[in-house]
Amino acid sequence: MKNKTVCIVGLGYVGLPLAEAFSKHLKVIGYDIDEEKVKRLSDENNNEDNIEFTSDPAQIKQADFV
Repeated sequence: MKNKTVCIVGLGYVGLPLAEAFSKHLKVIGYDIDEEKVKRLSDENNNEDNIEFTSDPAQIKQADFV
């Protein structure tokens, strides 16, 4: 299960903490339609966590679980 990828759709008050929790054990794609939010989260993250933030819906297909 360690090599699986989860996609969290929507990075609001539920989605973002959920993505952060999953990232402790799995690779996470955090998807949101708000490009400014995605840019801000990406800038704050600095690739320290196991999360990739995106506003590109094509990235959702890379996940094993959505």
